[in-house]
Amino acid sequence: EFQTFQHYFKQINLRQDMFRQIILLLALVALAQSRRMRLVPKWARIPGGLTRCSIGARGVWGVNKNQDIFHMAGNKWQHIKGKLVHVSSGRQVWGVNRHDNIYVHRGGHNWQHIGGKLTNIDCSNRGHVWGVNRGQQIYRRHGKGWVRIGGAAIQASVGFAGVWVVNKAHDIYHRKGTFGDRPGNGVGWIHIPGKLQWVASGHGLIVGVNKNHDIYYRTVDPKHPVGTKWVHVPGKLMQIDVHGNTVVGVNKSSGINAEYGQQGILYR
Repeated sequence: EFQTFQHYFKQINLRQDMFRQIILLLALVALAQSRRMRLVPKWARIPGGLTRCSIGARGVWGVNKNQDIFHMAGNKWQHIKGKLVHVSSGRQVWGVNRHDNIYVHRGGHNWQHIGGKLTNIDCSNRGHVWGVNRGQQIYRRHGKGWVRIGGAAIQASVGFAGVWVVNKAHDIYHRKGTFGDRPGNGVGWIHIPGKLQWVASGHGLIVGVNKNHDIYYRTVDPKHPVGTKWVHVPGKLMQIDVHGNTVVGVNKSSGINAEYGQQGILYR
C-alpha cells in the first residue's frame, strides 16, 4: 500500500541572498519486516547558498559559487579558509579545487594537499575514498597512492551501499563486491536501469537526481545490493547526498522569497 501526504507551502520572506538556496531534506528511514523501508521525508528550506553540499560522519559541508568552504556548526554555517569546488564529508573531509588538486581536512582551517588530480571525490564513513578525474578515469585511494579502476565516470559515491557512479551519458553503475563499504577494488560494474546526473550511496538507500533535477531513491540490502526499482520523490535538486536518515541537496533557485513547507511519502 502506498500513501502520499503533503502539507503545502506557507510563503515567508527571506533576506536577499546572493547565493543559491540549499534544501535540507530530512528523511526518516526504517526497515520493515518485509525488508522494505519506510521513508518519511520532511522538506525544509534553509538560508544559505551552495553549489555543492555533502553530509557524512563529519557533518554537513558545502562550497559556494565563489569556491568558499562552509561547515554547519549547530544551525549556523561556519566559514572554513581555503577554496574548493567540491567537498565530501565522511570519516574525513576531502575536497578538490578548480585546478583538480586534492585536499584532506586536518582540523580548523588546515588542509593537507594530496598528490593526484581529481574533479570529483567521495569519502565514506569508514574512510574509503573514490574519485574521478577530468578524463573520466576512476580511482580508489589505497595507502598513500591511487589505484586505477576500470570504467569511465563523471561522478562517484562510496558508502555502506557500496560504490556507485554515473557516466557522461548519465548511465548508472554499481561496483560489485563493494556493498557494506568494503575495502578493495570490487570485481566489475553492474549496470542499473535509469538515468541520473548525480548519485549518492547511503545505508540501505541510494539517492540521485537526473538532468531535470527530479529526485529518486532506491532501497538496497545485503540480499539485494542493487535494489529493484527507483521511486520518485516530489521536489527538485541538482545535487544530492545522504547520511543515515538525512538527505541534503542543492537546488537551482536564487530568488529573494522562498516557500517553506513539508512533504512526505509513506509506504510499506
